[in-house]
Amino acid sequence: MTKEGNEDMKNKKWKTKLAAAMMCILMGAAVLGGCGSEGKTQKDSTEGQETQGKENGKEKEVSQGTRTVTDAAGNVVEVPEDLSKIAVVPIPWASVIYAIDGSSERLTAIHPTAMSAYTGCFLEKLDPHYGTADTSSIGKDFSINMEEWVNLGIQAAVIWDYETDEARQLKELGIAPIMVKNETVEELQASLKAMGQLLGKEDRAQQFMDAYTDTYEKIKSYSDKVEQADKPKVLYLRNAQLDLQGNDNFIKEALELAGADNVAGDSTQKTMEEILEINPDIILLSNFDTFLPSDLYENKIDGQDWSSVNAVINRRVYKAPMGLYRWDAPGVETPLMMEWLAVLIQPEIFGDIHMETELEEYFKTYFNYELTEEDLGQIMQSEANASSKKP
Repeated sequence: MTKEGNEDMKNKKWKTKLAAAMMCILMGAAVLGGCGSEGKTQKDSTEGQETQGKENGKEKEVSQGTRTVTDAAGNVVEVPEDLSKIAVVPIPWASVIYAIDGSSERLTAIHPTAMSAYTGCFLEKLDPHYGTADTSSIGKDFSINMEEWVNLGIQAAVIWDYETDEARQLKELGIAPIMVKNETVEELQASLKAMGQLLGKEDRAQQFMDAYTDTYEKIKSYSDKVEQADKPKVLYLRNAQLDLQGNDNFIKEALELAGADNVAGDSTQKTMEEILEINPDIILLSNFDTFLPSDLYENKIDGQDWSSVNAVINRRVYKAPMGLYRWDAPGVETPLMMEWLAVLIQPEIFGDIHMETELEEYFKTYFNYELTEEDLGQIMQSEANASSKKP
């Protein structure tokens, strides 16, 4: 994920005014109740780095009307018990909040790119309310309009683990910062656990954590066969500008478990000349761009010639699935993504995994929803992948 610059200079202009406003709010809250615990939520983490939940060797008391969250960075944070307004900066995690909470009612502000994965897509069918969340207070570079968040009444914010300056500013405003991480499956599980605590739905979050564990162990159980197999060279493109997808998150590990030779595993971008030299056997296309396999098969992208690449010659270019969110980013559908990669990359080894069946069972089990044939086609990008070789 791209890290944004520090917003201190921008915030200094209105910080004094906000501090005064928040003082009035906090003083009034003592009388009105409800969100009155907001001003007490951050005594447990002075700079977002103290992780033990203790002070002076004693267990801390939880403020009345709050509950504690241990985020993925190890910070112990208090959030209001009656939490009703949440902002989510990391793009995928709005859909995670939806999945664990069972609705989008508490989603008040989300990243604009999270909204682009909703509009006209599968989740729009499940939850029309999701589309009402504010997207103007979060920049595409993950910057935050904190003044607007105060106006919106945000009580807690999900942010990336590197946003330590933002966490400090949020705490000063009485907004609880909850950090998430996504480089490994273990970090994803820790983040899921934190979301369960945030929402007061730990059991629901545990279900998705168990799905991670079960799928991870299932894929790893094939490791002996994977190690002995010929590994196709796989290139995962984030966009038509040849930025690469997944080398900074769980995708990198998932490709390895699936039996891929991740030919650009330590890179963030490749030139066309470098790709021609690599000559990948399989190319995966992210949903962070609108490009399609046909764009490569028919050489539609200006300045690029794919005609001599093995993956194009053999029709092994695939658009990644997209359900509640983009499968090639961390989320509750990550177990499904791991299975899809395994079946696609090593179909002979993972031939007993049937993706449509896995997908149907997943949504029936975790969302009590019966997928239609139209749903399956939409999620699996059947139209986009129609000209590509079936695994």
